[in-house]
Amino acid sequence: MKGGFVKFMILSFMLIFIMGCATVYKPSGLTGGYEDLKLQDDIYQVSFRGNSYISSEKVRNYSLLRASEIAIENGYKYFIILENQDYVKTSTYTTPVQTNTYGNVSSYGTTGSYTGTTHVSGGQTYIYHKPRSTITIKCYKEKPDVDGIVYDASQIKQNLSEKYKLK
Repeated sequence: MKGGFVKFMILSFMLIFIMGCATVYKPSGLTGGYEDLKLQDDIYQVSFRGNSYISSEKVRNYSLLRASEIAIENGYKYFIILENQDYVKTSTYTTPVQTNTYGNVSSYGTTGSYTGTTHVSGGQTYIYHKPRSTITIKCYKEKPDVDGIVYDASQIKQNLSEKYKLK
């Protein structure tokens, strides 16, 4: 019994530690991260999924950072955003309700009495907001003459890496 309790406590602390951490910049995993998909030779879709401990701004910036990395890795210097979708996934968790009743029964001959207390716990609802960002980019080897913002992949990567202290 004691070994089982210790294992339960260790697993509980590990879960709390994992769930209490903001999403870091990494490939998608348990607490979030980035995913990318090549749609055409020069068009990519980049998504970043955060947990409830990261801001929407940081999620958007992480999407831009990953887009710049993809452009550079594939021999491009610039990119434009063709499509952008930022949203927040909201979820809830309600703790189980537990009821415990404690009482005493006394009897004296043919007479008896009962005193008891009921304790109810749980039933709290927690709300989690998890930001998401998905962008579709078109990459260019030379700076294109187009309307809108043309991103310099190297500058974006350098500036965002410095801002978030990433290697």
